[in-house]
Amino acid sequence: MSEKSNFFIERCYIKYVKKIYFKVTRIHLGKDKMTDLANGLVTGDGTKVLNVEEYDKFVLCIPKRCKTIFELDTITGMRYVEVQRLYENPKWYSESRNQIILPPEAQKKEKQKLVKRTIDKLPTTFPYIFEKFINGKEPPERSSWNRDLARWSLKADIDPKVGPKTPRKTIESWMLKAGIPEIEIYSRQGHDPVTSLKHYQSLSFTDYEMRDINKRLTEWGMLSRINA
Repeated sequence: MSEKSNFFIERCYIKYVKKIYFKVTRIHLGKDKMTDLANGLVTGDGTKVLNVEEYDKFVLCIPKRCKTIFELDTITGMRYVEVQRLYENPKWYSESRNQIILPPEAQKKEKQKLVKRTIDKLPTTFPYIFEKFINGKEPPERSSWNRDLARWSLKADIDPKVGPKTPRKTIESWMLKAGIPEIEIYSRQGHDPVTSLKHYQSLSFTDYEMRDINKRLTEWGMLSRINA
């Protein structure tokens, strides 16, 4: 067989392999998109939001030494860096008022205009949760925490995976969908009212999920029994 024939055959083979590769890739991407569509609890910025059933299942997969970090992060709706700073500054929590009062240096945004931010509507059991948090494992670096969350997501069979923003986005979406006034969410979460809730416009919980959310927020003291 001539060298020219070998070259022609080789070119045809390469084109065939590329065609198969791109076809398989398209199928794979299509499955990923179908998975995302099947689970609509993802914000506009790509953050996974949990329903109550997923939250409980995920918490069961977290080792005891880290569980309180995730629970406190969800209940307070704090940014992860704020959780890290709270651990270093336990005086920011007032047990007598059952409130966390974050000074400007606690908050992530450099352009933060608020003199302070008060996180209220905390469960009556929060003093116990906070004590476990302060006396427990120090919150790891964000990159390490992200790897932990991904590993626990796999164990809990939750896809898309839980990320560092998930606890904050989860509680914000629950509060918004449960009918808590937006102004209360703005002030509690330290948001700019113009942009804060745009990520949740596409989220839609089922009636069953909303019953669970209302019940959990009532248990946590964020929603009155009348509204629930």
